[in-house]
Amino acid sequence: MPRRWFVLALLTGLLVLLSVPFGTHLPFIHKVEAKTTNFTLYANYFGWNSSEASGPNPTITVTQGDTISFHFIEDPADAYYYPHLFLLDIDNTTTTNDCPNPGPDKCSTNITPALSPTIAPFTVSFASGTYFYYCIYHPASMVGKFVVKASTTPDFTITANPTAIEPLNTRIAGTSTITVAPTNGFSGMVTLAVSPSSGFNASIYPTSIPSGSGTATLSVNSTTAGSYSVTVTGTGSPGTHSATVTVTVVMPDFKITLSSPTLTVAPGSSGNVMVTLTSLDGFSGTVSLTSALSPIGPQVSFSPASVAVSSSGLTSSTLNVSAASSGAYSTPVSQGNYNVNVTGTSGSLVHSATLALIVGSSSGVGPLPSAAIIGGGIAVAIAVVAATVYFLRRRSKTKT
Repeated sequence: MPRRWFVLALLTGLLVLLSVPFGTHLPFIHKVEAKTTNFTLYANYFGWNSSEASGPNPTITVTQGDTISFHFIEDPADAYYYPHLFLLDIDNTTTTNDCPNPGPDKCSTNITPALSPTIAPFTVSFASGTYFYYCIYHPASMVGKFVVKASTTPDFTITANPTAIEPLNTRIAGTSTITVAPTNGFSGMVTLAVSPSSGFNASIYPTSIPSGSGTATLSVNSTTAGSYSVTVTGTGSPGTHSATVTVTVVMPDFKITLSSPTLTVAPGSSGNVMVTLTSLDGFSGTVSLTSALSPIGPQVSFSPASVAVSSSGLTSSTLNVSAASSGAYSTPVSQGNYNVNVTGTSGSLVHSATLALIVGSSSGVGPLPSAAIIGGGIAVAIAVVAATVYFLRRRSKTKT
């Protein structure tokens, strides 16, 4: 090369380098694409063998995003030990019998000289790490490693926090933060959509995440108590990913309790019992108190008769029972046993508690005698006195 051309090339290279800001690096761009691979394994009692690798129980290495399938052939020299059955242990529960209901695991059917089953192609979408494959009939000798390497293809992840909202009452909305994060340099747009179960309302804002990194708020609610779920799906240039949030919806309610299930009141006096209202599952509202007395007699009142219940605590009202005489003729309240049914009402919610009321002595003394009994007793007493007097007079006359 002529010297002048060499100098010119050198100067051109220096100009290119000087045009790059200090501290930056020219990017090294490489594109890694997922592979599609079929693995053939030969089943032998002394270990799995592969035409792609030497030695028994070869380590199978794949990358997240790869599509793989399996084909199984029994070694003709191993016919004595058949059958075999392949298990790829994705959930890491060792050799527990996950077949024929494998869940995330991959299982074959029996491998015999006459049967060469396959496992249909599937995409490696589980976490990177080391897994194992077995023959579930001969796990001690037929076991190998299945290594999943992290993908180097630009992609994104989507997660929810929290993944479970419970309890959520029917009067308020719940939220979960949806986070989209890039992996391996992904920087594209991710569009978000929600798929709630029937009877459940869900929305998300914003509905798109630029540059593959950011958060959105998932809002959920329902007017009907029950168990629900909503799936948030993110769609970008690499494909789709999703996160699922479960929600338990409860109906706000309250309960009513009495400070004592019984009350004894002396005739002519009064007594009190505390009525306590407790919020359940975030209930807040006004509860009206009423009473029903059986049989009629004492006077029952509440202070207050309308109670504001908050979602954060207990609220009480005083139930007063009076056994004083009442009416134009000051009719006394009969001694005896009564039932006071205390009812709290708030909209369609109604709850009750019963007070056992005793007017008189708690020692079991019954009600006072009636007028007829009193009159009869007096008549008997007069008759006894008259008979005694008559007998004494007659005796006195006889002696004289």
